Amino acid sequence: MLNARTGRPLTTDRPDAAERYRLAVDHILGSEAGAVEALDQALALDGNLALALAARHMLAKDSNAADAGFFKERALLAARTASPWERAHISALFALLDDPYTNLAATERYIAANPGDLLVISQLCGYLIFYGGARKLERVLNIMESADASLRDDWAWLARLGFAASEAGDHNRGRALVERALQQRPQAPYVIHSYAHVLHDQGEPGESMKLLGDWLNEHRLSAEGGAMYGHVQWHLALAEWQLGLTEQAWQRYERYSAPETTRCGPVLTLADCGGFLLREYLRTGTTRPISAAVSALSERFSSMLSHPFIALHLAGIQASAGDIAALEQSKAAIAAKDPSDQARLSLRLVDAVSLFARGQYAEAADTLKLISADQRIGVGGSRVERILIDLLETRAVELAA
Repeated sequence: MLNARTGRPLTTDRPDAAERYRLAVDHILGSEAGAVEALDQALALDGNLALALAARHMLAKDSNAADAGFFKERALLAARTASPWERAHISALFALLDDPYTNLAATERYIAANPGDLLVISQLCGYLIFYGGARKLERVLNIMESADASLRDDWAWLARLGFAASEAGDHNRGRALVERALQQRPQAPYVIHSYAHVLHDQGEPGESMKLLGDWLNEHRLSAEGGAMYGHVQWHLALAEWQLGLTEQAWQRYERYSAPETTRCGPVLTLADCGGFLLREYLRTGTTRPISAAVSALSERFSSMLSHPFIALHLAGIQASAGDIAALEQSKAAIAAKDPSDQARLSLRLVDAVSLFARGQYAEAADTLKLISADQRIGVGGSRVERILIDLLETRAVELAA
């Protein structure tokens, strides 16, 4: 029983278990609902299928489920009788999940030796998108480009390569790649999400609104149970907002993408919430009180303010509420952290947002001008975040005039 992407055999005497595992990996790479169910079916057929246990641990850990440790122990036990490549896969995956920063070099060595292991590749690139620093765009693109030649027509690889190419500045190539992925796997939220990013990079909100609207009309029933569903709706709300359909955008955001309603993980929820609230505040200058769910989300990340991605979105939430005291508390919390380039960048971002919220627009613009292009990339996230910083600077300059 060969693994479709790696071309290497799975250790099981149950072909149906291997098939359910392969289906689960497709669901994981497509951000589709049903991955947990497919893995549980595989394990019901073969409780010692090591890769299925490892993937089940990954999903449980991602959702902060209580049984994550249980699946990890079972995976490590099953790995003792698995093949060498399966043991290497589990070791690389678990090292990346447990301590990605420390294990980056080891993971890249594993990928160099196993360039068809798209599950580990995708986990590594997902980490680098947020924490890869100023050189992350080339780094992620190079990793995707170096994948095994057998993946060159694989929809999951095409979608990720297209995303990476667009992020690195080649929007036309990125679009062509993602369109190929969409032809193969039209139901996958990850693929349509990649397409939404490409269209955002190209400055095409009208096209994005039509694409996402049509996709949701066709695939809503299969997509709405997945973790990416609220974020796809957020991209549609963002396109509507860009086109001036403000009330429609707000209704969509509150129904599908706000902390009270989304099924996204906490980091993506913070990005969607902070990014949307800050954009509206920059446009209107009107503050609005935050809900209990937004307050709880902010509290969850309050100890992580030294990461610029977290700092930017938390500051956006605080500014949108007109909470100058909270912004000052955030600045003090960052200043109390151990000095680092990341902490200094976080402090500069929060300081700029705080200055803007206090009406000191020229000072806010001057502060933002000190943040270089490389530093803006190093904030983490995608070009969506870099555009958000640009919007903040542009609005500060306009109001200072």
